[in-house]
Amino acid sequence: MGDFLVGADARPLHVDLGDMVAYLAGFDDNRPATAIADELMVRTIAISAPGEEPVVLSVCDLIGLTRVHEDKGRRVVACTHTHHAPDTIGFWGQPMEGVSGRVPAFDELVRSTVSASQDAALSAMEPASIRAGSASVAGLVANLRNPDVVDDEVSVLVADDLEGQRIATLVSFGCHPEVVAPDNTEITADYAGYTCRELELRHGGVAALVVGALGGMQSPSTDIHTHAEAARFGVALADAVTALQLNSVGDGVRFARTDIVVRLINPIYQLGAEMGLVPQPETRNDGVVTEVSMIRIGDVALACLPGELLPELGLQLKADLRAGGVRVPAIVGLADDEVGYILPKEDFVEPADYLDPGKQYEESLSIGPDIGPAVMAAVRALDLATR
Repeated sequence: MGDFLVGADARPLHVDLGDMVAYLAGFDDNRPATAIADELMVRTIAISAPGEEPVVLSVCDLIGLTRVHEDKGRRVVACTHTHHAPDTIGFWGQPMEGVSGRVPAFDELVRSTVSASQDAALSAMEPASIRAGSASVAGLVANLRNPDVVDDEVSVLVADDLEGQRIATLVSFGCHPEVVAPDNTEITADYAGYTCRELELRHGGVAALVVGALGGMQSPSTDIHTHAEAARFGVALADAVTALQLNSVGDGVRFARTDIVVRLINPIYQLGAEMGLVPQPETRNDGVVTEVSMIRIGDVALACLPGELLPELGLQLKADLRAGGVRVPAIVGLADDEVGYILPKEDFVEPADYLDPGKQYEESLSIGPDIGPAVMAAVRALDLATR
């Protein structure tokens, strides 16, 4: 008998360029897609201890999704943050003309595809064993903001059925999916898609990649920006995953979620909401509401965060979790919201000009200096709640 029940599903998030203009999100605005290089996907893993309510994690090949104001129970939706998928935030259409880049029909396709994938993963649940491990992977990622601080750790969780066949592989790695050049106009999941497809080809089952502390910004360590290079990078990461030493995780699945309220100082975010480019955030006590979740699977902890954590905070977060008894800590970035970069408060320098921020690029795409401390405090509280 397996110690867990696990189910998985993967399905395409197909973009019909004949029916819609898809503005690609992540670099410049007004970048309409001209073709599809590789299919975007929704990948879902459902895990429970026998007799308990499952925890469900879906991962979308998208730039990010803004917070959904509803009771999601024990379900988390994260994004790989590919910079070559349709705009699901709103800033990358034609914002200078006040036109949002979001397409309502595509938003509905995302919602329905995620829902169907979650239902399928839940229906497929079967007895399973789970192993996990982590290790540094040198040479793949560089920190463009602070080269002296790099989080190059890859954390991996795998689930096998009672016959030893792979059900699911979950990978956490902190690196922007931006191997492919900014002037690319073809839809692609970038290296994240290649890593998942390679792992599925080698081991079977469904492979999902979540991004860790990719802020800073942690980017692919390469000067080549082609689809072929994205494939090479993705396979190299799959090689590192395959080489990992994995060990049993112990017993139990626990989940907790908490809201956090953060002061918004970013005038671009404020103006975007006022103009209708992006959805209006929920507000409470003069702050913006977002959320943090924790998934504990045996001695593995998945900290699910609403944006792009800088590696300084990522390294501290994982050290704190290890000090509390977690063997394999992992970060799930862009989970259930996208509030931008999450910086240490002491490193936050407000840009003099948010439209021309210079070295304060990350600050210009952050909710403000309070998000870092709020996220870290929430993770500490959730760590205690799920022990």
